[in-house]
Amino acid sequence: MLITTDFPGNRPARALAYGGLAINGAILIVLGTVIAPHAWLSVAAMFVVGVVVSFSGVLGEIVAAGQRATLLLFVLPLCTPVGPIPERLLGWLIALVVCVPAALFLFPPRHHDELRRNAARVCGLLADRLEGTASARDVTRAMNELYASFLNADYRPVALTAGSRALVRVVDDLGWISDRVTDETGELLGAMRGTAVRVLRDSQAVLRVEDLADRAASEADLRAALAEQRVAARGTYRDDIAEILSKPDDAAAVEVGHALLIRRTISATVSVTGRIIRNAALADARPVWARVLGRGLPKTGIADWVMPEAVAVAAIPKGLLTTRSVVLRNSLRTGLGLALAVAVTHAFPVQHGFWVVLGAMSVLRSSALTTGTRVLRAVAGTAIGFVLGAVLIELVGVDPVVMWILLPFVSFGSAYVPEVASFIAGQAAFTMMVLINFNLIAPTGWRVGLIRVEDVVVGALVGILVSVLLWPRGAKASVSKAVQQARAVGAEFLKAAVQRVTRGDSEEATNRVVTLSHAGLEAARTLDDAVRQYLSENGGPSDQRAPVVRSANRATRVRGVAELIADVVPPPLGVYDTTRAAIEDHAKAICARLTGVDPASTLMPIVDTFVLTLRAEATADGPHHDLAVSAALPLLTVAAHLGELELLYPQPAESVH
Repeated sequence: MLITTDFPGNRPARALAYGGLAINGAILIVLGTVIAPHAWLSVAAMFVVGVVVSFSGVLGEIVAAGQRATLLLFVLPLCTPVGPIPERLLGWLIALVVCVPAALFLFPPRHHDELRRNAARVCGLLADRLEGTASARDVTRAMNELYASFLNADYRPVALTAGSRALVRVVDDLGWISDRVTDETGELLGAMRGTAVRVLRDSQAVLRVEDLADRAASEADLRAALAEQRVAARGTYRDDIAEILSKPDDAAAVEVGHALLIRRTISATVSVTGRIIRNAALADARPVWARVLGRGLPKTGIADWVMPEAVAVAAIPKGLLTTRSVVLRNSLRTGLGLALAVAVTHAFPVQHGFWVVLGAMSVLRSSALTTGTRVLRAVAGTAIGFVLGAVLIELVGVDPVVMWILLPFVSFGSAYVPEVASFIAGQAAFTMMVLINFNLIAPTGWRVGLIRVEDVVVGALVGILVSVLLWPRGAKASVSKAVQQARAVGAEFLKAAVQRVTRGDSEEATNRVVTLSHAGLEAARTLDDAVRQYLSENGGPSDQRAPVVRSANRATRVRGVAELIADVVPPPLGVYDTTRAAIEDHAKAICARLTGVDPASTLMPIVDTFVLTLRAEATADGPHHDLAVSAALPLLTVAAHLGELELLYPQPAESVH
């Protein structure tokens, strides 16, 4: 248990996870023991358990961390000679009594929750950057660490709770701010710099605090900072609109508009980042019963919406199932591979059948190529471990006292080596531990190691066969489709959000925006899954992987901008009609370049168009009064966000193959 399971989170969360594993383990031990004598029932059950357990990792990192142990708890009783159920359950209870306290209190893991810690560090450095005390290199290094902790995992490194999942959206926003902030940004923000810095500082404090009571105090500070920023923004933007309208010539007004665009987009993104972090803190502070039922979440807008736990449990698997995601295909491949391995143990006289299944489990990956590479490493590592173990046994013998002395060292190696060395070294260390354990149970010398090598080879061949027959191209074939789907949904979402502002709010328009927002989240999850698997398969030169990452980032950023625009309160109809039409034209051009409908679609920068049409209509209507300025503010916000996309992505979206 200690080798195969390392649950993330604080001590209460980890204790709850071990409790769930204890219950699941008892059920699977009984089920595996009961159906073990029945070949076809064993094969069918292994397929179902393999698929369900593998797919369940999408619910959160805690569930994903227990996958290997859960599968082993079913494989071992299913592929070993049938024994008394009470004795097996007693053995499981002894393992729990010994291992769980050690896991919770003896050297508890410190490497978990890196997402929150790295995000806090980026927030602090961005605040320093705005104040001129941090360099671009500092921010970039911290952001790279955040990206690494987020992407270097097969599943999103978050728990099932609403607060933990909300923080996923912070990663992209912090990445965008990091890319846009320069040495001049602090001065450009002007009066908005102080409030933006305070929001980032308080966001850092909320992310750093682990105790819920202390986090509540930090959350109150962040709430006050967000309110202060909101008040300051309203006053600043009204002054900017008035300045645009009062400039003596269009050129000067356009220059003001360009500065305003940068100020508006950075301030708005800092604000939504702070709101998401605040909402995540409020969601985590709810009682356990409220988190289980998905109740008591803070009131939010579309941009900072927090999905309830009860909705997530149904929505996340449903979205990945309907889109035929990579994780679904991998789960089916795993289930079929393990079921075929179990069938082999019943059809052929293998001495230790569970090693065949473990061999298949160790090598199955998302493509035939990566599975084949894994097979070579697994067999090589097992052979090396066998040779080293055989030499050791020949030197020291199989005396129980000697074996017990060696056991802690080989156990430590089998757990530690895979984390710091290669898969081959891990397999070698694990094989040595197997030799020691089996010679403690029944001293047979090095021969048991030879049997393990043979069984691992059989299991590995099963893994190759399944990978060749089922989706041999892996994530390469899926990532292109996922990118295209995310682009299409993002474009529709962006157009709907813009039209809700330019054409006026209505129940139909709001419902369409909400529906497309949820569809965008579903497409984003599918894309995230495909990109993770693609990156895990492709460890080659970065220039081969860069187009996929760039395309995924572009689709994600378009959805993020659409969410920000969806939170804008539409102005009253009847004023600035030409300006509204110009904004819609730019939104259509952006979407056409994104989806490839009209890749050559180009317009003059939206800032120029917005300033010129706004001044023309304002001059015609004589509106230097408060009503005209108030009506222009929402349109300015939309134009600023669209201008950001024009600056970031002036070229048509590149294809992904």
